[in-house]
Amino acid sequence: MERNAEAKRTVRQMAKFLVVGVLNTLVDFAVFQTLNLVFGWVYAAQVLGYTCGVVNSYLWNSSWTFREQRTRSLREIALFVLVNLASMGVSLGVIWLCREVFGVTNEWAARWMPAFLAGFIKGDTIAKLIATAVAIMVNYLGNRLFVFRQKPASAAETGAES
Repeated sequence: MERNAEAKRTVRQMAKFLVVGVLNTLVDFAVFQTLNLVFGWVYAAQVLGYTCGVVNSYLWNSSWTFREQRTRSLREIALFVLVNLASMGVSLGVIWLCREVFGVTNEWAARWMPAFLAGFIKGDTIAKLIATAVAIMVNYLGNRLFVFRQKPASAAETGAES
């Protein structure tokens, strides 16, 4: 019975994380696309967009998704920043791999992209989509395992006598 309740809590938590992730991704993509389309930036656009998404992420995840586990301590914030720096590093690496190793370039995308999308969706956008999928996995695991870990049960909660 206890495992079933824990499984339900985990599924609810993952659903909340997904909703927050969609919001973060929208913020991230809006900043990335704007900077990429207006200035042609890729890596700087990724860093700035990702940073805006991270701020949104911390506010929502600490107050909603992982509310029961959060402590809002300096340690928690530092770990959150470290996990997100690792995720950003992974996303930058995946963008680089897509562009430089696998040839996901603006020219490549222009060869097959429908004309009505070609001005908005470029190779950089596709590389970012792939990088985002990988970074989400790294980010969830990092937050779950390191930042917002389950608090240890107190003696009162476990029914133990002091």
